[in-house]
Amino acid sequence: ATSGIGMETARVLALRGATVIIAAISQELGEEAKEKIVEQVADAKIEVMELDLSSLASVRSFAAAFLSSNKPLNLL
Repeated sequence: ATSGIGMETARVLALRGATVIIAAISQELGEEAKEKIVEQVADAKIEVMELDLSSLASVRSFAAAFLSSNKPLNLL
């Protein structure tokens, strides 16, 4: 969700008050995307988590980290 439709979806969800988790291939890209959204939505609740969909190990690590956060998942 660092560009394109994913970025726009994250922005609109943040605008509507949702807590958004940006899954990005690198922490740096995710933080840049977060900053862009926060420029437009000052009170945005955004977290960045690293996720490389081409790596099964990364997917498993992301899933484990998300599950351990005990946060609800309402939209994927």
